[in-house]
Amino acid sequence: MCRDAIQPHPPPLASVEVRSAFKRYNKSAMVLKGVSLTVRRNTIYGLLGPSGCGKTTLLNCIVGRTKLDNGVINLESNVIDDIGYMPQDLCLDPLLSVEEIFFYFGTIFGRSRNEIISRYKYFNALFDLPERKMLINNLSGGQQRRVSLAVALLHNPTLLILDEPTVGLDPILSEKIWLHLSDLSSEGKTIIITTHYIEEARRAHTVGMMRSGIILSEDAPDNLLKCYGCSTLEDVFLKLCVIDTSKVIQVNNLFSSGLELRSSTCKIYFLMLST
Repeated sequence: MCRDAIQPHPPPLASVEVRSAFKRYNKSAMVLKGVSLTVRRNTIYGLLGPSGCGKTTLLNCIVGRTKLDNGVINLESNVIDDIGYMPQDLCLDPLLSVEEIFFYFGTIFGRSRNEIISRYKYFNALFDLPERKMLINNLSGGQQRRVSLAVALLHNPTLLILDEPTVGLDPILSEKIWLHLSDLSSEGKTIIITTHYIEEARRAHTVGMMRSGIILSEDAPDNLLKCYGCSTLEDVFLKLCVIDTSKVIQVNNLFSSGLELRSSTCKIYFLMLST
């Protein structure tokens, strides 16, 4: 956090705290290298970083799918009904219909038939879901992601953890999703969302920028822009990458990692390397 960051009001209590998290898979390189972050209650936390930086591993550890080697994760609530999780890899039975998927997960969370039908209608109007009799196997990737997101929200959880929910979606639908997430946070929900579309995360209350298993910086988007003297979060991320390493960062490594960068960002990047 920048020393001159402006915080006019006391921050709300933490909903999720991660302290000194380390994780290695088998004998491979360390995936998480002492990650620490704080997700405040009733806020949206945007976790940014390229593919392979450890975002998904961190989320898996938060929801309990993966155990840390070292470190501590504290959740405000450990009740499964209070957590909604949308994984990056779609985990929907391909042989079930959209309707059957809703009833399957709705029943697991103890919702009545009428509640499940009502929630389907609500999310159908919000996210333009596929026809309820269509099999998951016959849906496009974007349609499957919409169903997966709706299922994560089905039981009205207090904590939402969404891994790349807007990948492959058109801008209009992405806008609807962000507006809905903003409404949910104002209604008392806490949301962690990962994305490699850096600029869309400017709508989050807090942004954590992650690279190679560490958090480079964590603060409100406007504070990050002010602290590093940048006009976009893309530029902040690239400047942090330069600060983080003593050797020249290869531009093609950034592009191959999956970050969505504007052409103007490349010019700024080269300018930073030359100074």
